[in-house]
Amino acid sequence: MAPPTPVYPASALPSSINTLANGKPRKPPITDLRECTLKEMVQYKCNVEKSKVKGAQPLIVCDPVVRMFRVCRDGLHVETTAWEGLEARREEGRV
Repeated sequence: MAPPTPVYPASALPSSINTLANGKPRKPPITDLRECTLKEMVQYKCNVEKSKVKGAQPLIVCDPVVRMFRVCRDGLHVETTAWEGLEARREEGRV
């Protein structure tokens, strides 16, 4: 079983990635998360809907879920889906 993955608020992400799981600082630190390569992955969330017609097969409805990642040096992969939205609003001056 994989170890639990830490979850950080989007506003704390840039500072949180510079602390390793054991509490030690990352060396060298990542100074700007925007310099890491942006990647995108699409997953699907599917739900089964009961048919309105008696005896008919249920309908499976799948919706795409887009997740954004940044790939930094030393192989660090960070999901940045919420952070990307926060950064976009910050650049537009809405935050």
